[in-house]
Parts: sequence; C-alpha cells; structure tokens
Amino acid sequence: MIKMKKVMLALLVLTTIIACESEDEGVVIDTPDPIGNTDDDPQDPTPNQVQLRTDATFGQVLTDADGFTLYFFAPDSDGNSNCTGGCINAWPVFNPSELSLDNGLDASDFGTITREDGATQTTYKGWPLYRFANDAAAGDVNGDGSGSVWFVAKPDYSIMLTRAQLVGRDADGNETNLTSGYEPGDEETTYMTDANGNTLYLFINDTEGTNNFTNDDFSNNGVWPIFQETVINVPSIFDAADFGTTTVFGETQITYKGWPLYYFGGDENRGDNFGVGFPVAGIWPILNNDTEPAPENDQQSSIERTFEVGNIGASAYTFAFTNVENPELELQRGKTYEFQINTPGHPFLIKTNQNTGTGSTFDDGVTNNGAATGTITFTVPSNAPDTLFYVCEFHASMTGQINIVD
Repeated sequence: MIKMKKVMLALLVLTTIIACESEDEGVVIDTPDPIGNTDDDPQDPTPNQVQLRTDATFGQVLTDADGFTLYFFAPDSDGNSNCTGGCINAWPVFNPSELSLDNGLDASDFGTITREDGATQTTYKGWPLYRFANDAAAGDVNGDGSGSVWFVAKPDYSIMLTRAQLVGRDADGNETNLTSGYEPGDEETTYMTDANGNTLYLFINDTEGTNNFTNDDFSNNGVWPIFQETVINVPSIFDAADFGTTTVFGETQITYKGWPLYYFGGDENRGDNFGVGFPVAGIWPILNNDTEPAPENDQQSSIERTFEVGNIGASAYTFAFTNVENPELELQRGKTYEFQINTPGHPFLIKTNQNTGTGSTFDDGVTNNGAATGTITFTVPSNAPDTLFYVCEFHASMTGQINIVD
C-alpha cells in the first residue's frame, strides 16, 4: 500500500513539471475548430460589377455582379434612355456605384448618362444597360425579344436594331420627317444599325450580292461607305442566315437578304438616319425584317435599253447614242430602261413638270430618281402620262422631253 502511494505521488510530480515546462516554453496545443474553419482560410473575392457569362443559347452575355442578365433597348440607339415612367418598373436601370469588369471587357466601352429623371445609368458601346424584373434567378434570359425591342446585352454584336423617327435630309440640306413608306409624316420605324447605333442602308439599284454604286477606286466611298465586318453576330429577332458577304473591288461588304449594306457619310452622330432622304426620299432605304430580298442579277436581261448620260458643264445633258444635246426620248409603256448617269453635281430627275428643284418628280416605276452618279431604272407604268421630262435639279438649261408611247 505504501509503495502504491509513492508511485502515484511520483506521477503527479512528473505531470506538474511537464505542465510548467510547457507554459514556460510557450507551447500551444491546437484545439480543433468545431465548424472546421481556420484563420488561414482566404476570403471570397468581391465579384466584378459587370461579368461575362457564356450562355448555351446566346453565347457571351453581360451580367451584373449577382449573375443577372443585362439588356439593350432598341429605341436607345442615339445613346439616350427612352425607357421612362412605368417602363422602369419592368426594366430597372443598371448603375453600379463602382465599375469593375471581368477579363475580356474593355473599360473604354463603358460610360454613364444622366437620364431625364436625373438618375445616372451605365452604358455599353453607347447603349444604356437594364435588368429585367421577370428574371427570377441568375442566368435567366427571359427578357430577350420582348416586344421585339429588348435584347440581351452582348459584347460581340455586329448588327443591332433600333426604332425611331426617320428624318431624311435631301440634296439641298432640307430635313423632313418621313414615314416607313418614305412619305412626309411622323412615325417610328424599326430599322437596322451597326453595333454602335449607326444606321445602315441599301441602294435600290443594287441587285443580289452586287454593289452597283461604289466606284472601282472607291472615290465615292466617303458619301456611302460600304459596311465591313469580319464576324456577324445579330440580335435574336434576325435570322443569321439572311446575312452574307460580297466582294467589292477586293474589299468585303456585308449583305442582308442579298442587299449590300452601306453607311451614309452625312450621318454625323449615332442615331442619325438622314440618308433616307438623300438625294430624294426612297433611294437609300433602311432595312428590317420586312425588307424584300434583293432582285436577282438575271433581271438585267429585261432591260429594253440603256442610256449613257453625261453633261456639258451646266448647259446640257448628253447621251451616247446621239450628238444632239438634251435629246428627246421615246419610251414604251411596260418596258424597262436604264439611265447610266455620270453627271457629278447635276442630279438627273424624271419629272412631270419641266422645272428645277425636287418637286413634281415622277417616281412611279422609277428607282434612284435624282442620281448624279449611278443608275436610274425606269419601268414605265401603263398609266404613265404621254409626256414627261428629264431635268437637272439645279440648272434649267439641262432638260429634255420624254414621250411615252404604247
């Protein structure tokens, strides 16, 4: 018994010594964290305010920091927000306090605008950005195509759509509100732009995949620059199969339903659409889903006759088939005629009255009326008057009579 007590006393003394040595030497005994955390765990990084997500349907799309999809509104092509009033309840504006971006996004593409209500809004490539109230979860894209004017915001669009009033500017610089039928009037028209909201046009004298306007030295490309892109990504409202390319003297031009696409050199700012009125309304229309396909090239075989038209200063028009200045012409109802115009500064107009200016033009069956360079096509309708005139828009001495026969 005495021996057992001595053993227990020795063990107690040894335990005390070890405990004291451990305290003196600063030994720390780790105790497991009941929830498995350690002080060394890194904190989650703050998510970027604008993110790039790859969607199975739309490819790369822009989202906010929580993964909710961002959108463009078609009427905003001029860079201002046209979603106001109750629209904002369904499409809240996107405006983070600080802008941080995922890799692959360029800060120079982003900006801010001040809305009419005084609030600020973030823009991408000039398009104001919105969320959609009916996107219930991150990754939803329920707003795309809504009303045919809301589209998922993508970084790689080549084409966009807008809806706005057409304001044509004629050769004299006069501006006129035009309808979708290119008549004077107020109407919002839906039409195609590039990714930055710049209006695109077709030339009514072009044929399927054939540019009949651009000179071989591109000397007139400043007036109607050809639209060139390397990749075509379009909003869901368009059929990507309607887009293609054609080659113009070694350069690539984008086509839509066979129509070569152009800009207008007189459009000074994004959202401008002055080209629909130049040189007169209807020669350079806009494009949308209702655009008819370009005519096939074999339609050229239906041309009854081609007139090559030049000029002698501001005194007279000349025609290659005769030495007579301002000759009298005879055209037959139901036949189609071409006028190959090369009279810079002297727009060639087919009119009902023999006077200058752009009034009293005869446009029934006429395409590109008023061209100074290019081709005017005239399919003479059955109800055409017996007498018409060709007249220079600016010079009364440059005129001749057109007799219409059966």
